[in-house]
Amino acid sequence: MSDVLTTWSLLAASSKLTIYVASFLAVGTLLFRLGLPRAGDEVADALRPLAIIATLVAIAATLFRVSVQAGRLMDDWAGMINPDIILISLEGPLGQSTYVRLGGLALVLLAALFRPVRAPATLFGAIMVAASFALTGHATREPQWLLAGLITFHLLAVAYWFGALAPLYRLTLFDGGASHAAEIADRFGRQASVIVPMLILAGGAFAYVLLGGIEPLWASVYGRVLMGKLLLVSIVLGIAALNKWRFVPALAVDADLAALRFRRSLRYETGVFLLIFAATAFLTTSFTVPVS
Repeated sequence: MSDVLTTWSLLAASSKLTIYVASFLAVGTLLFRLGLPRAGDEVADALRPLAIIATLVAIAATLFRVSVQAGRLMDDWAGMINPDIILISLEGPLGQSTYVRLGGLALVLLAALFRPVRAPATLFGAIMVAASFALTGHATREPQWLLAGLITFHLLAVAYWFGALAPLYRLTLFDGGASHAAEIADRFGRQASVIVPMLILAGGAFAYVLLGGIEPLWASVYGRVLMGKLLLVSIVLGIAALNKWRFVPALAVDADLAALRFRRSLRYETGVFLLIFAATAFLTTSFTVPVS
């Protein structure tokens, strides 16, 4: 375990949490538009400002993460604005990750602003943003090619799922939109029935390869924190199952009451996602993977 409770580690975790939330929100809402075009232009237009703001926040948080690393290297607040130390921070894996993520976010911003390039810019931008997380931290361990592939796919799936929550919520707010929301949510649920098992498989394989087995889950601090994260994942899976099997079908029967319950469920799901992102940010910035 590294310097878990230092100011620098907490700043690093906070900046990474912001990067997770903003990046996945921006990427996910645009992926949702491509994956479920029947949601319509109305919801896409309503959420475009959110995607733009989230992208800009992700860019700012990415730059701040580099500044935090510079300060951490000097163990001095002045290091955060020292150009020489910032350049040193960008020489390693953090720099590679930063450049790739900023390039991906630039494409995402183009996708949000200019409809003609939306599809290719979204796809390439989403892949670059997800892959950027594989260029630093725990994913750089051997076998790097396998860990990088697993985490990139895993994060693309996470972004699509997390990014779908805002559009689904928004759909139920339009006049007479409950039946349309039910149709889109049902289509998303069918997609999720394929995506979620693959997401779990990729995440599980990543953790297994990274830890070198299952014993470190309970034999190390890192593993126990990871188990706490897995508990949160099981909760969000339970909420998603309630949405699919109970709240979404009810939208077509009792629109007003069902829409209220569905929106409340989506808020809970979002809250648990934020806890998962926080646990991941803390895990990847403040704990060392046990060596087998």
